[in-house]
Amino acid sequence: MACVFCGGSPVTNEHVFPQWLNQYLPPGRQHTEQARYGAGSFDKTRESTGLDFKVKKVCAPCNNGWMSQLETSSKDVLNPLITQQDLPLISLRQQRQIALWATKTAMMADQVQMQTLLPSHQLRRMHTHRSIPGGTRVWLGSCHDRNPTVTSHTVRVELTGVSTPDTPQPVGFFCPMKIGHLCIYVYFPAADVVIQHAPEFHSSVARIWPSRSSDLPWPPPVQPRTGEAFEAFADAFRLSLYLYTPEEAAEHGLKES
Repeated sequence: MACVFCGGSPVTNEHVFPQWLNQYLPPGRQHTEQARYGAGSFDKTRESTGLDFKVKKVCAPCNNGWMSQLETSSKDVLNPLITQQDLPLISLRQQRQIALWATKTAMMADQVQMQTLLPSHQLRRMHTHRSIPGGTRVWLGSCHDRNPTVTSHTVRVELTGVSTPDTPQPVGFFCPMKIGHLCIYVYFPAADVVIQHAPEFHSSVARIWPSRSSDLPWPPPVQPRTGEAFEAFADAFRLSLYLYTPEEAAEHGLKES
């Protein structure tokens, strides 16, 4: 098997969630749950020490090189959001760093699945350009409750109404993740679209990619109160996303939420 990012071999085990996040976990063993979609999908709950979910699809040069460097350069900006420290503004530079880290982490979450959704050229672009593939959206939010410390799930999204005649229906990928108090929502629409979400989410989430034009006030005024509420919120937010083709958006004067 070749590395999903660069095509190199051999591949080694890579953690889906980086090991430095273990510092936020309670001591001792925890019950961890993993759910997979696709043919032969399953849910599995077991005990583990730390975040030990791994996937053997990444080569050592990527694992120990640019991916490790990305983790190192992201810690300082992520830490105050995870622990809900005072951070009145998130700068444009910090927003891009968070979005880059979130995109890479969502890519790894997809690789755990029985049937991956992201096309190879998007992963190659992350490797070659150290940049977020075109079309990717990343929103930021927060949660009052720190527990569960780390949770994430992935959703296959059928992009109805945005394909052209006689072409396959594009399939999108939605990956919300909660790490401590920090909530991140990553969306790969797999098509050239303009996205709007329902007004009731405007006080809860803020798009940080594509890039905003200004620093982001933090934290958001409206937040899910618990981990369970976060998961319900993430699903409601995904269902509220409305996709327009660029032509439709231009015709109706619509802009991205």
